[in-house]
Amino acid sequence: MRVIPIDVKNLAHAHKIMDSLGVDREGIKIMAPKSIFRVFKIEEIDSVAANIVKQQLLSLGGEASLPRGALTKRISTEMIISATLSQLKKVIPKLKRQSFGLKELGEKIASFVKEENTTLLLARDKKVSIRKPMICGIINLTPDSFSGDGIFKDSLHSLTKAKHLVLKKVEAMVKNGARMIDVGGESSRPFSQRISPEEEIKRVIPYLKEIRKRFPSVLLSIDTYKYKVAKEAVNEGVDIINDITALRESPQIFSLVKKYKLGCILMHMKGTPQTMQIRPFYKDVVREIISFLEERVDFCLKKGIEKAQLMIDPGIGFGKRLQDNIEILARLREFKTLGLPIFLGVFRKSFIGQILNLPVEERLIGSVAAVIWAVLKGANVLRVHDVKETAQALKIIEKLAEN
Repeated sequence: MRVIPIDVKNLAHAHKIMDSLGVDREGIKIMAPKSIFRVFKIEEIDSVAANIVKQQLLSLGGEASLPRGALTKRISTEMIISATLSQLKKVIPKLKRQSFGLKELGEKIASFVKEENTTLLLARDKKVSIRKPMICGIINLTPDSFSGDGIFKDSLHSLTKAKHLVLKKVEAMVKNGARMIDVGGESSRPFSQRISPEEEIKRVIPYLKEIRKRFPSVLLSIDTYKYKVAKEAVNEGVDIINDITALRESPQIFSLVKKYKLGCILMHMKGTPQTMQIRPFYKDVVREIISFLEERVDFCLKKGIEKAQLMIDPGIGFGKRLQDNIEILARLREFKTLGLPIFLGVFRKSFIGQILNLPVEERLIGSVAAVIWAVLKGANVLRVHDVKETAQALKIIEKLAEN
């Protein structure tokens, strides 16, 4: 007789395991949800509502943990609930019939319980399924990129030769698995200096035009926070605005996103590239970033932008210490509370160099390892320099996950 531990990943996996034993199909429908266990933390909940949740879950065999003070007096509190998928499905309709904001809570829990496999992104005239992790290749049109891969690091390149190099690089990225290309003309490395909109336009627009012409079906993104640059890029057919200031620097960018139905990436950054690494500090880095992104998402929705147009980026390395970056990646799944795809850039960043004590040019393996961890924690779009190696690693993970 053997006892074998099984790591049940999701409902489909539970169905597969039971089906392999020859369990009755109707029985599987009943038993599979009982094999999936979920734990959620609920913040800013009235203690009266929290006690109702606790009573309902306990009656179904689930569990709810509350601070001692929340049991005897009315306060705003936090709680942790633990239950099987089956128990959660039973408690959700009970919560939706209650007052004290529990209807909204039930709907939020339901969104996690659904286990939807498809995330749909709207970006201009494209509807993109992110059912599987998507690779976004990086094109740096800067002479001072932190990663050392800027096209213009050799100032002797003529415009014609530079265009050829860019198109060749994009072609290789697309061939190797990139479905999205992010083009930037201003370095955002720590302590980098701003450039004028005119200089940024001069750097990026000629190349965006060529990329769009050659690769019409690829998602094309402009990495900018300047309205003038974004407007010119939109005129050349970009699908997505990737704004490291989350539309704070140029709020009017929202008008472009709304008018052309563009995708928009909202990133968290503490300070500016010039100041972000001067003694950054967080009491709870993940909670602070979620609060910031929640406010920026609300801003966009109130301006008439659809939720399906948005992605969020916690901003690894942007005003973060080593321990902050590690904490973000360790708790990455918590960002799913916003109900949006997670866009993430970890490639060649300083936290990898700090962990491995390696220079930028030797951080490939560490970068791929961080990407794989992020995917397992729920990242949807990976912004990378080395597409081929990333795609190979993701293919292995995908094949292993199938079984």
